[in-house]
Amino acid sequence: AAVSYYHQKGIPVEAVKLYLMTIANSNFEGWWDQNPTLGIDDFKFDFKKMSVSGSLFDLEKLLNISKSYISRLKASEVYEKALTWAKEFDTEFATILEKYKDYSISILNIEREQKKPRKDFESFSSIKSNIWYMYDELFDKYFENYDFGKITDKEEIKNIINTYIDEYYDENDDKDTWFNKIKELSEKLGYAGNMKEYKENPDAFKGNVADVSTVIRVALTSSSMTPDLYELLRLMGKDRIKERFSKLN
Repeated sequence: AAVSYYHQKGIPVEAVKLYLMTIANSNFEGWWDQNPTLGIDDFKFDFKKMSVSGSLFDLEKLLNISKSYISRLKASEVYEKALTWAKEFDTEFATILEKYKDYSISILNIEREQKKPRKDFESFSSIKSNIWYMYDELFDKYFENYDFGKITDKEEIKNIINTYIDEYYDENDDKDTWFNKIKELSEKLGYAGNMKEYKENPDAFKGNVADVSTVIRVALTSSSMTPDLYELLRLMGKDRIKERFSKLN
């Protein structure tokens, strides 16, 4: 029953093995943190490091190890494993993944190939709930509501997103240029483009650049908690961005 639970939840077999090794040898977890490119077979088991008291099963610990394991895979590997899982347990998501293979791999690669990769996915079953908003079919079906944070006036929100897409967004901008334009947009509309200035005199501004970024992020995805906004915008492309923003106009 336990094995079928892991399978249905989409917890990688390798993650379960890693978890069991942390129970078996107290120094394994520290070794694995220090050697992110190595696996269980490279670890030298030490009988002296075995626990004599046994260990209680800890699901949260297993899921944390699973997050770390999935974060170390290549995006193409995550895609293939997620697709295999979805074909068995979520045919709707499997169809979407197959239809948009390259796009999906690019989404899964956001903030992955870096020293500290993102750890959003605790299992293959959790991937859809983390990236559903990137697909129009799922956005239109599962979208519920927007929470724009500090900026609540509907006309102000429309003004921000319309001014941004009409006057500031350029698909060819690099990340620094892109962020500088968000600062310029903020200042044009009465928000502090510089957080230091805002903290020194908050009453002089409607809000700050982070508030404006949140409006753009939420208008795009409906979520204020997403991976890198620059990458999301770049992958979605201007037509899809306009379509998302039009839902608020």
